[in-house]
Amino acid sequence: MSGSSGPARIADLHKSAFWIYGITAMVMREPVAMVVRHAASAGVTDPDVRAELLRTIVVLGMMSRLFLAAGLYFDEVYLRPDSASRFVRRSYPIDFMAGMLHFLLAMGASTVIAGAPAAYAAAVAIYFLFEPLRWAAARTMQYSAAALLAGPALTATLSCVLWLAAYKWAPATVAYLLLMALTAWEIAKLVRQYNTQQA
Repeated sequence: MSGSSGPARIADLHKSAFWIYGITAMVMREPVAMVVRHAASAGVTDPDVRAELLRTIVVLGMMSRLFLAAGLYFDEVYLRPDSASRFVRRSYPIDFMAGMLHFLLAMGASTVIAGAPAAYAAAVAIYFLFEPLRWAAARTMQYSAAALLAGPALTATLSCVLWLAAYKWAPATVAYLLLMALTAWEIAKLVRQYNTQQA
């Protein structure tokens, strides 16, 4: 790879970063405002407020992970010079709509940050389960990129099982901290993948 190709690749992968920040700010504005109002009235020592703060951090992590994963996926499947030859059977509209639906599921979790714990638990579980469902659909349609979705699908399935088990049997704070750790682990893997691709 020539020295001049590095900056071009970075620009390709990052070209959507700034409007993503705007979308995240719009989506999270009301949930964050609700948590702040609750914290101002009840105090940060209130157990419900602490739970809502942890849920907010988790949702932000989920969205960050989703945007990083989508950027890497579209870069490899559609933007690289050899993408068309490597991924012969693909569909940009379907991949785009799948990514949009996944984002809407994360947004759904943001709407119940201050709601019932069971609703939040279900929203997060559905967010996780979307990954294996997407992989199964890609396999069924024999898409060339199905192999790229297999790893994330397995990880999401395991994360969903761990999350639901922790939600059912562990204290709420422990369950939310586990969810944060799982999300941080996923983000760290994506960052390593990105750094490897840009090396």
